Amino acid sequence: MSDRTQRSRRPQTWVALLLAATLAGAGAARALRPHPILFVTQVPIPSDFTTIGSVFGNHRAGMQSVGRGGDLWILYPDGTLRNLTQLAGYGVASGFQGASAIAVREPTVHWSGAKAIFSMVVGAPTAQFDYGEYHWQLYEVEGLGPSDTPVVTRVPNQPEGYDNVSPAYASDGQILFTSDRPRDGQAHLHPQRDEYEEAPTVSGLWKLDPASGALTLLDHAPSGDFRPIVDSYGRVVFTRWDHLQRD
Repeated sequence: MSDRTQRSRRPQTWVALLLAATLAGAGAARALRPHPILFVTQVPIPSDFTTIGSVFGNHRAGMQSVGRGGDLWILYPDGTLRNLTQLAGYGVASGFQGASAIAVREPTVHWSGAKAIFSMVVGAPTAQFDYGEYHWQLYEVEGLGPSDTPVVTRVPNQPEGYDNVSPAYASDGQILFTSDRPRDGQAHLHPQRDEYEEAPTVSGLWKLDPASGALTLLDHAPSGDFRPIVDSYGRVVFTRWDHLQRD
């Protein structure tokens, strides 16, 4: 075989070796996944203005804002998948998404790892011109082990008739979330509208003690607070959308 032929085959050899190494590395990474992963599936919405995939105004639960058919899932280190909401009796497995249909979003695991909190909307129209009112509400799921039976429970004492999203566990066990509940609970102030598009937005960052029902508005934001998380020191980190003099 000539030197020219050998040289022409060397790139192909290197590509084959690189591909084999990549696949082997992917398999090793999959085998070494240390912890389960909690995630949701959602039906894509083409529009990107005040819908589930939008940066702002994604808290609405109407049919034009979020489709029905997603679920809460868990992926275990060995690759096993479990549909937690379906196993707990929520949602419609296939076919027409009617009165029992759901959509889910933003799961957050408790510090203990034994439970998680997420937002879910239940229900959809069952006939043409059936215009219902739907809201995101907070739910907890327990029984996350591979052989456990998942149990999903609605969080008690949360604001009803409003959209409660982006939940997280505070260091004291209470629940942080954002909501479009008016800052003082007066229904005629709903929905609050942002200062830019005048589109509906959440009213701020809230804290709930589910046991006592104590509800505290931690931060009122005219254009909304978003995605609170709690760091390792117990501090709350979130995004606030400001306008006017604060830009």
